[in-house]
Amino acid sequence: MGPGALREARRAMRLAEELGLPLVTVIDTPGAELSVHAEEHAMAGEIARCIATMSTLTVPTVAVLLGQGCGGGAQALLPAQRIIAAEHAWLSPLPPEGASLIVHGDVDHAAELAQSQRVSSHDLLADGTVHQIVPELDSDQRPDLARAVVAEVSRALWGAVADRSE
Repeated sequence: MGPGALREARRAMRLAEELGLPLVTVIDTPGAELSVHAEEHAMAGEIARCIATMSTLTVPTVAVLLGQGCGGGAQALLPAQRIIAAEHAWLSPLPPEGASLIVHGDVDHAAELAQSQRVSSHDLLADGTVHQIVPELDSDQRPDLARAVVAEVSRALWGAVADRSE
């Protein structure tokens, strides 16, 4: 995800606000682009502008943490009124492997750092970052994840619209 993608996301945010439409962001990214090109084209500034724009929207907003949510790219799309996470999703400003490399000089401690960083959807729910977890069951009764996520997004948006009309 490069600066151009975040500019497009901000354009969609502004359009949702102008039209009074709810906004849903989907987060499943290994992070923002790490390159000289991205830095020269204001990657950090685009992340900050997305966070600021998301934080000030007056339309109902829902963020869906679908899988991997890493780095500034994930953070840029996260500040929503409601955050829904798939059961095995996670969110971290730095991948646990990167944290392990910085702290220990190797990637062998990634699992223990992920646990101490509390990046899992269940940790995020307990800490209040995530509002709802969508289960990913491994059985014949397994719900279709896409349908389950859509149902949760619909409930969140319906609740937000109902709250606004009161």
